[in-house]
Amino acid sequence: MTAPLSEFELIARLAARLKPPGVPGAVGIGDDCAALPDGGGFLLLTCDAAVEGRHFTPGRTSHAAIGWRIATANVSDIVACGGRPTAALVSLGVPPGLPPETLDALYDGLARAAGHYGFDVLGGNVSGSGQLWVDLFMLGRAGRFISRAGAQPGDLLAVSGPLGDSAAGLALLLQGKAPPTPPPHADALMERHLRPLARLDLVEPLAQAATAAIDISDGLASELHHLAARSGVRLDVEAERIPRSPELIACAAAMGWDPLRMALGSGEEYALLFTVPRGGGLSAFGGLGTRIIGEVRAGAGVYLDGEPLAPAGWDHLRPPT
Repeated sequence: MTAPLSEFELIARLAARLKPPGVPGAVGIGDDCAALPDGGGFLLLTCDAAVEGRHFTPGRTSHAAIGWRIATANVSDIVACGGRPTAALVSLGVPPGLPPETLDALYDGLARAAGHYGFDVLGGNVSGSGQLWVDLFMLGRAGRFISRAGAQPGDLLAVSGPLGDSAAGLALLLQGKAPPTPPPHADALMERHLRPLARLDLVEPLAQAATAAIDISDGLASELHHLAARSGVRLDVEAERIPRSPELIACAAAMGWDPLRMALGSGEEYALLFTVPRGGGLSAFGGLGTRIIGEVRAGAGVYLDGEPLAPAGWDHLRPPT
């Protein structure tokens, strides 16, 4: 029996069946967005899907939150490549008997996100389906395309803020019935999972200083490996430097969770992992909550406190690790 492919093994297999982009300067598979040269800058293209039973569970995630999150996922990809979102198209899979009010709520969340992030929803497509799903295709624009492939030995490795809150929020939501005494900051952590924020405030600093960047949507440990492989470098991370919020630390202590493991494996953070040149590169990010967590070296792989770090986090085709 053939072993099932992982998400990225499947992507590589499918990509091998396609010819390289025919447009000079175009960016294809391998980054958070595809890109086409456009008027001295780049037109960015990305898409993301949310499928009932895989990405959300009815009754635990409101449909308004689903609309917000699918928009945020796409905006975060655009930001990671140095751009701002401009427009989107929506495809819906609608199961028989779904109340129209369900889609009203989903679109209310999407509309709020569009207003917050500054993009227009211009149309899309609807199809019958066995379960509810939504796919968002988004366009954006960037003056400079920031790839995952630009990290250089000697660069510093940074993240845009605390990690692990989304994993904690999801774990609390999946508990179902609330415990008699909720752990500290439970509501705040669940809200950070349900309504994350993409970091539009980092677009200009990234464009000014970043040598490489990737959106943290599948977990820090996973994204570190993607960045290292795409850039052909070794990444060395210090565990104590990985930022964790006071809310996560307090909640994890009450629940017996390991906050470092949550920070390494938490998906749907929509924070950014990026590299900057040593010696002033991080000055462009002053006051924006970014933190240095390690450095880029010659070689290959990812190391945490000197030991190899295995990929961990969300894989769309396998259970999370």
